[in-house]
Amino acid sequence: MNSIYTRIDNLGRENRNTVFRIISRKILEDFSNGVFRSQEDLAYISNCSKATITAFSKAALVSGYRELQIRLKIEYENNFTLNKSNEKLIDNKAKNDFFLNNQYLEKWTVESYEQISNFFLTNLEHKIQVFSGYQTLYSTNFLEDVLQKNNIDVWTLKLDKDIISIKNINYEKVKSIFILSGRDTNSLKGFFEYVYNKNSNIIVIASLNWEKYLQSKKAKAIFFDNEHFNRNYIDRNFQLIYLWKYLDYQMSLIN
Repeated sequence: MNSIYTRIDNLGRENRNTVFRIISRKILEDFSNGVFRSQEDLAYISNCSKATITAFSKAALVSGYRELQIRLKIEYENNFTLNKSNEKLIDNKAKNDFFLNNQYLEKWTVESYEQISNFFLTNLEHKIQVFSGYQTLYSTNFLEDVLQKNNIDVWTLKLDKDIISIKNINYEKVKSIFILSGRDTNSLKGFFEYVYNKNSNIIVIASLNWEKYLQSKKAKAIFFDNEHFNRNYIDRNFQLIYLWKYLDYQMSLIN
């Protein structure tokens, strides 16, 4: 059975340029705003008689305008409640998904921290050299701030500027962290090979597609969580910043 709203809409479409079309348009406009006029008001704004409003109502297959108004209110309330319920469901799902992802993020951070702490919190006199792809430069800047705040000497390699300067570094006093994520990581592979041959004091945070390569090098590695997070700019930086903030917290306890 068609709803009363649909019947009113059909009456307006079937009676073009007639008073029924005008009445239909006025009722539907009011309905969208939650307004339900009296028969007298509707007749006035539609420039017709109350009898015409009654005739319109009967054409909509109800006994009169009072029944039409009651049916409209019921449909409005049902639709309004349904929409509110759907909005609440969507809102609850978003909250649940967000907090669930935070639990996965916490799990990844805690599991990764032991390797990270062994790397950063031993031989504190050594300089930290950071090699990062463009995708994770945002979180790399955050790491740089964390290390400087805790009085650790840090240098972030700029792919387009610092290619020659890495040859002039005394790698006996340097620890290197590589972050391999994004499309430009193949450029970092050459740097990794060079530094790896100079000094094995390296840790890598990488996408899973680097797993076999890093295992062949027996390099210390942490892999991004691809199961619960996307492989895009936002999620990768989100994971790393959370890890660097946890590192900052631990360092503050030591200091």
